[in-house]
Amino acid sequence: MAHFTPEALRFLSDIATHNERDWFAENRKTYEQALRDPFKSFVGDLIAACAEREPAFAEVEAKHCIFRINRDTRFSKDKRPYKTHVSAGIAPGGKKSGDPGLYVHFDAEKLVVGGGAYWVEKDDLYILREHIAAQPDKFNALLEAPGFKSAYGALQGARNVRLPKEFQAAAETCPHILNKQFFYMAELSVDEVTTDGLLDTVMAHFDAAAGVRQFLRAGLQSG
Repeated sequence: MAHFTPEALRFLSDIATHNERDWFAENRKTYEQALRDPFKSFVGDLIAACAEREPAFAEVEAKHCIFRINRDTRFSKDKRPYKTHVSAGIAPGGKKSGDPGLYVHFDAEKLVVGGGAYWVEKDDLYILREHIAAQPDKFNALLEAPGFKSAYGALQGARNVRLPKEFQAAAETCPHILNKQFFYMAELSVDEVTTDGLLDTVMAHFDAAAGVRQFLRAGLQSG
């Protein structure tokens, strides 16, 4: 049975046009019934599926993974109060843990599935680079694995132009050590959202990234 009906996507399309507090208040019941509650249930099912593969996911709850639909407009010129998508960062410890878990996001036009390390603190970045420098060929092989390449194409993220001397040799073998972000994203058809196979589609992408995810996690936890 599908988690979402077409009404969920209609709501996201409508809020992109009517991104106003009064409109949202008038349509709150639709938001709750068609989108908020089904998304919470979907994230719960994703957590259970992740936990079957990696037991560390078992302790996390959906409420610790789901991002609010309200936008933080305090420091933004864009004062629209609501996001036009729903999203969750599913990881041991929740969305703020920094663990390279599973990210899922959809709006009225696309479904996005991915993961990796998006925010990496300076000290953690150094430790992760040490991990890569110790086995650059392994990291390259994981990124070139057919399953990962087919699902995601390539590793993404901002890069440094220069590296400390101790990492320069490794950069010749594995240029990804220049990254300061290490994430991967797949953009899929929004038609997937209302199908019975949505959970399987997302988890197939989770599985395709298993080697890269575990490599990044080992590097981030080695400190």
